[in-house]
Amino acid sequence: MAQTIVVRLHVEVEGKTLAQMEAELMGQLREQLGPAVGAEVRSVATGMGAGVCAGCGGPRRRRGREPRKVVGLFGDVEFERDRTDCRGCGSRAYPADEALGLEPKERYSLGVVEKALFLATDSSYAKSEAGMKELLRVNISHGEIHRLAQKEGQLLHDTFEGLRERIFERGERAELERLEAAAPDKDLVIIQADGTYVRDRGSRDRMEAKAGIVYSRKVCISKGRNQLVDKQTYGGVETMKAFGEKLALLAAQQGAFKAKQLWFVSDGDLALRQLRKDYFPTAIYFLDIWHLQDRLAGAMGDEVAAAELGGLMTLALNGKVDQIIERLAALWADQGDDDLRRGLLGDVITYIDSNREGITVYAKYGAQASGAIEKTMDVTVGRRLKAKGTSWHRPGAHRLLGLRVLKQNDRWHRYWEARRSRTPLTQVFAA
Repeated sequence: MAQTIVVRLHVEVEGKTLAQMEAELMGQLREQLGPAVGAEVRSVATGMGAGVCAGCGGPRRRRGREPRKVVGLFGDVEFERDRTDCRGCGSRAYPADEALGLEPKERYSLGVVEKALFLATDSSYAKSEAGMKELLRVNISHGEIHRLAQKEGQLLHDTFEGLRERIFERGERAELERLEAAAPDKDLVIIQADGTYVRDRGSRDRMEAKAGIVYSRKVCISKGRNQLVDKQTYGGVETMKAFGEKLALLAAQQGAFKAKQLWFVSDGDLALRQLRKDYFPTAIYFLDIWHLQDRLAGAMGDEVAAAELGGLMTLALNGKVDQIIERLAALWADQGDDDLRRGLLGDVITYIDSNREGITVYAKYGAQASGAIEKTMDVTVGRRLKAKGTSWHRPGAHRLLGLRVLKQNDRWHRYWEARRSRTPLTQVFAA
């Protein structure tokens, strides 16, 4: 049933700036909407029947009334609602809470949670607390925002983890086929992945946060600047197995496995090469050209690199891996008693030999760079999880990173609409 809330505002406009009028009107709006929303909530609570048990279907009976207070976007909402018990299974329920979509014992409305976490994904919990107070006049402590981030991040994790388990642990291939069927057909899909270390509060050492991106379209937006218009990101602080399987699900949702070509680009790290073999075996592998150049320059030293690097990179662009190794071996032999330089050259020879597959493809497809994932690592992980003075417990970092990725994938509003309407969150991960 639709309900109309009438709000009457009064403002003297003569001699006032627009900013003054806006400030006055916003103050009046808040003053009136709070009581109005509270009245409607109390009306719903009063009109609720006992209903039937959601668990066993048995009839409920009223067992008195209890007060509840919720901090909302327009102020505190206080009301009384019936407590009911099921005559069959003995479970307790509050029909008004269920009708209003209020979670048991939660002090804050979903609107407050959404706004607080929107701030917390980009700034510290303390700054988010200040932002909520200044922008929305909502008093919520940084500790409560932290708690809500952990709670919501866990819900998000459980949803994606459940999808992963159904497909990879239980082998429900129909679920994967559904994801792939909804994805658009593409000529080329590119996957990139990387990792970076953040401070681990538990061990006082460090832990690895990983991220991967899937994209197919690159658009030039200005001179020297490109934008990946369909990029989707996954990030997590978890095992490589869990990360790889979830990145594969993201890739499936983007049509990677039915594209005409699938490319995988990385910096040549052993773990990332194994990830490509395990989860993207049909992908053409590229070693990032800039990492190759940097490793070569670092191994040779400035003086030798000035003379040799250009020729070695030309060989690389033509896929001549054996010739690169031969030239480096000759340089290694020329080092005499310089054990440090010989060690560096030996390491880069091993690196190139291990990544020969990712270099030989340059001749056919051209060199590829991993600048996109490096930028993603900075924006997604670095700017929040590696901010000055921050350290994390592993679960907390993983949960917050999940919320941050949700926003960066432009799925934030889809997620919160699903939360408000109490619809399955799995639709948030649909293509």
